[in-house]
Amino acid sequence: MLGDQRFGVMLRELRTSRKLTLAAVARQAGCAESLLSYVESGRRRIQPWLADALDVVYDTGGAITALVGTTPPHSDLVRAPDTDTSDDMLVLRLPTGGATMPISRRDLLAGLSIGALGGALADKIDHLLTSTDVGDDGSTLASIERAFEGFSTAARALPPARLIDGMTGQVAMLDRLRHRAPAGSRRGYTVMQARFAESLSWACEESGDPNGALYWIDRAAQWASSARWDPMVGYTFVRRAMVVTTFTGDGLRAVDVVSPVLDMSELSWVRGLAAKQTAMGYALAGQPEASARALDEAMRLLARPARDDETHLGQRSVVGNDLHAVYQSTCDIYLGRGVSAISALRSRLDGLARSSPRTATISRAKLARAHANAGQPADAVRLAWEALDAHDQIGSHSALSEVRRTLRVLGRWEGRADVRGEIADLAHRLSG
Repeated sequence: MLGDQRFGVMLRELRTSRKLTLAAVARQAGCAESLLSYVESGRRRIQPWLADALDVVYDTGGAITALVGTTPPHSDLVRAPDTDTSDDMLVLRLPTGGATMPISRRDLLAGLSIGALGGALADKIDHLLTSTDVGDDGSTLASIERAFEGFSTAARALPPARLIDGMTGQVAMLDRLRHRAPAGSRRGYTVMQARFAESLSWACEESGDPNGALYWIDRAAQWASSARWDPMVGYTFVRRAMVVTTFTGDGLRAVDVVSPVLDMSELSWVRGLAAKQTAMGYALAGQPEASARALDEAMRLLARPARDDETHLGQRSVVGNDLHAVYQSTCDIYLGRGVSAISALRSRLDGLARSSPRTATISRAKLARAHANAGQPADAVRLAWEALDAHDQIGSHSALSEVRRTLRVLGRWEGRADVRGEIADLAHRLSG
């Protein structure tokens, strides 16, 4: 019974990040060490009982259980999102484990678009919470926070479409738990709703669903505003600019979208992220001087100590000098440069792959374009195919967008005999 290699990668990361051996985890989970090894290597499919046990061992608040069975066991390819799934059901799981309940995705999303659930759906969830004696104390919120961290770990290696239903269910639970909680405790639930919503916007973006991404960005802004969480309110402008970049490549539009954040003087980290997005927008628009100024400002702001309520925002798989190198390389590539970006990215791919296979895949796609910019079409085609192969495993619309940009540059060499056929094959693959 074959398993899921990417799921195994995620489980191995959970174990090693906690500095646990296979033997220690197997002992706590009540299974053979060999079984755990097989599951981590993708040679055996994880069973629900083991997922429950690992949620306890890794303290992931039910995230592992929620992810089990989200795709057919033998499906390796990432399918395009189905735009007609609004009537589908999703399974709601209690944050403390145990009972589950199917609910209408359409009804849930419609209710959340207002900002809070109501009517029969709210009553149904309340009844489930009451009948299973889920409390509104701090332990329930802590369990959901642990689930969020589990989903975040999974996102680095699993197709984002596999995360969406489980995370959406957590948002629904948070809504009703917030309603039941004492007034002084409600802000914590609202903040977690905003965090889940922002992550869901990213999952939809990486799944190739811009409408879903914008829906969840709006929810994140709404709940962050309700909680008076200003950094998240500002960060939603950054997220909108990222969606513009990914789906349209319109750099000046992205600059315009993110500009309000640059006036939020009390924020440093979020303003730095906005300046970074501004630098990339100007680079896409072919304005190197403006891009360089914005990137200098970004790195100056990102080097400052961040407020405590800013630290959760933005990706954290790349830090320090690597962060500057990746940002600078991205701007160089968008400006049509190649050699400097090749040197900076190539040496960092292995390290990026260890911290986040997703970030490494996107960087590999950018490196393909850098080679194309530098007049090295054979290397560009090879790296583009490697990025597409990785995309098939983890699902990254960002990487796909970068490969499409690479193909446009490769058009310069369509008449060259040694790469003509490979470029045509790449174009055919991207048109499918």
